[in-house]
Amino acid sequence: MRTLDGRAAGAHSHEHPVDEILKGPIKSKTVFPALLLHLLEEQSDHGYGLMQRIDKLCGDLVAVNTNKIYPLLRRLEERGFVSATWDHPTKRSRRIYAITPAGVERLERIKRAMNPYLETIERAVARLRHALYP
Repeated sequence: MRTLDGRAAGAHSHEHPVDEILKGPIKSKTVFPALLLHLLEEQSDHGYGLMQRIDKLCGDLVAVNTNKIYPLLRRLEERGFVSATWDHPTKRSRRIYAITPAGVERLERIKRAMNPYLETIERAVARLRHALYP
């Protein structure tokens, strides 16, 4: 089994591969980009709008702020996964982000790689719930 970044599972100490989904570099390199690309695939939006949508979708599970979202949006734009335009072309205003065809392809690759881990998390949570609340 491999982690989402291609390393062999268990290559680092005793961490379980599922741990990588919710913390550390995988979260910032995979979960946040996938979430942003997914939301932009649904609808173009500005950074603050994306933060509100993430909060509505994830609640406290995924904490996001301007220090996380704007650098990530810039990286996604630099890599060609999103495009951005100013809300008002004649004056500086909000930047509206949209997913590009390359972003759609990237999102699909991330989703394929992430799905086995998410299924593992679901099964683990179900077992825990069943054990604690029989």
